[in-house]
Amino acid sequence: MSLSFYKMNGAGNDFLLLDCMRDDGHIPLKKEEIVYLCDRNFGLGADGLVSVAKGRGQHCEWRFYNCDGSEAGMCGNAARCVIRFLVDNYFPHEDLISIETKVGLIKGRVMDEEGEVEITLIEDGMKRIDFWEKIIKMDETALRLYCIDTGVPHAVLEVTDIRKYPITKVGSFLVGHPAFAPEGTNVTFFQVVMGQKIFATTFERGVEKETLACGTGAAAAALVYSQLYMQPLPIEVAVPGGDLHVDLSPTVKKLLLRGPTQYSFALKLTDIPENFVPKLPYEENSL
Repeated sequence: MSLSFYKMNGAGNDFLLLDCMRDDGHIPLKKEEIVYLCDRNFGLGADGLVSVAKGRGQHCEWRFYNCDGSEAGMCGNAARCVIRFLVDNYFPHEDLISIETKVGLIKGRVMDEEGEVEITLIEDGMKRIDFWEKIIKMDETALRLYCIDTGVPHAVLEVTDIRKYPITKVGSFLVGHPAFAPEGTNVTFFQVVMGQKIFATTFERGVEKETLACGTGAAAAALVYSQLYMQPLPIEVAVPGGDLHVDLSPTVKKLLLRGPTQYSFALKLTDIPENFVPKLPYEENSL
């Protein structure tokens, strides 16, 4: 069996795109195979894998997997990459591309020749977007969280200095916290810059580390900031891998996410090892 992969990234958030558009549906992959393909030492390396197949009434339907093999309904940066891939390879004359996901229909368009892509994040727009507060104690600190769903769940924290804040410690503590059982949550941190700009970064569920960008996380941070500080959209969100822009459609009131996309490489694979187990470095005193 030959598998056609493209590697793409949106602001540094990278994905393996499995092209099943010419096949009869999605090519099934085992969890261990997804983990192998996303492994940065033994496989191709990526934050996630997305399979795209012919849609029923839409341009395509997708299945999205985190690098630990778990399936997620939505990923903003991956959706932007898929929109560009579909325009470049299958629908060059289409202005608006639609993707059927587990959280509903996502639409998007390529904005320019450099690969800037804008998408709608949630099918029913602002009707689903609201946040609620939760206080969780960690050591001797009370963490004030703003919980919001922008296609996937996020617990959002405001911090004063995002570069010095213990992102990994707090993120790993919260991502699987019992308060968010059983699915867990992504953990997004933001810092106010000024006016309509913030810094943000996300410790991603299923990746289990901070990534260079998270589209749904940028949207979550922008919405929380906008409401807390009464700042109007659009909000520019500077993430480690670049800049993302969160806005609201003036006509249908849908949440929009815009940012860069890039290709890394394309290849075909004919063999994937079975029963792959990730290798971890030796820990102190493990020998």
